[in-house]
Amino acid sequence: IMDNSIKERVVAVLKHIGMNVNRASKFLGVPQRTLNRQVNEGGNISMEIVYAILNNVPEISPAWLIAGEGAMLVGEEAPKVCTIPFYDDLPLSAGLRDSFDPANENPSAYISIPTSQADFYFPVSGNSMEPEFNDGDIVGVKRVDRSEGIVHGAVYMVVTNENRMIKRCYHDNNDPNLIWCVSPNYPSFPINKNDVCALFKVVNRIETF
Repeated sequence: IMDNSIKERVVAVLKHIGMNVNRASKFLGVPQRTLNRQVNEGGNISMEIVYAILNNVPEISPAWLIAGEGAMLVGEEAPKVCTIPFYDDLPLSAGLRDSFDPANENPSAYISIPTSQADFYFPVSGNSMEPEFNDGDIVGVKRVDRSEGIVHGAVYMVVTNENRMIKRCYHDNNDPNLIWCVSPNYPSFPINKNDVCALFKVVNRIETF
C-alpha cells in the first residue's frame, strides 16, 4: 500500500491523459470500482494502479509517481509551467454561440499549468458531451490547420460564423466536404467544411468539482 500523497499524483496523471475514472479504468485495464475507490473514496493507492499507469503511460516518471521525485514526465528536468489564455465568458456549447477570433478577444484570465499543449482554455457549458466533458469543466484546445484534416473520431472545438462548440468529429462516408458532429446527449448533425472558420483540437481537460 502506497502513501496517500501518491493520490494527488495519480489524479494528475488522469488529468494528463484527459480521462475521468471510468475511461481511465478501461485504458489502464483495472476495475473501475477499484480505481474509483482508491482515487475518490479515500482508499490508498495500490501497486496495481501504479504498475498499470507505468505500463500504459510510458511518459510518466516512475520516481515521480512513486516517490514524488523530479518531474512528472520522463526526460524533463523540471515541470514546465505554461501560462495560457482562459476565456471564461466564451463557453463551449452544443447550442448557438458567438464565433471566436483570438485576435479580437481579450482573455478573462490566464491559467498556469504544467506541460500544457493548449493554445487557449474555455469552460464547457451544458451536458451534450457528458460524461466525457461535464458542465463547468475547462478544456484546453490547440489550433490546427484545416488543411491537415480532421482525425476521425477526435474531439474538436469547431468554430463557424454562428457556432462555437465542442464535438467529436467524423468524416462523412459519402461526401468528403461534410463533417459529422457527434455528442452523447445531442442529435448528430453534419456541417460543411467550407463553413468552418477555425478548428481547434481538444488536448486536455480540467475537471471541476
